[in-house]
Amino acid sequence: MNFSDEQMKKIMKNASSKGVDVNKVKKAAESGNIEDFIGKNLSPDASKKLKSVLTDKASAERLLSTPEAKELLKNLLKG
Repeated sequence: MNFSDEQMKKIMKNASSKGVDVNKVKKAAESGNIEDFIGKNLSPDASKKLKSVLTDKASAERLLSTPEAKELLKNLLKG
C-alpha cells in the first residue's frame, strides 16, 4: 500500500497532535520493543497503517522526509 505525500503529512500531523511521548518511543526503539509500543499506544487501525507504511520502502522514505518526521527524529536523537 502506497500513501501520497498528503496522506503522509496527515499521518504525521495526527501522530504529533496525539501527544506521543518521544521518550517512550525512544526507549521502545532502543530496547527493540517498538512493535509492542505500537500495539499498546495506537488503535488497531492506526497500528496496521503504520506497519504497512514502514514495510513499504517508498512510503517509509516519503514519510521520513516530511518536516514533521524530521522534527520528531531530531527530538528522538537528542540526548
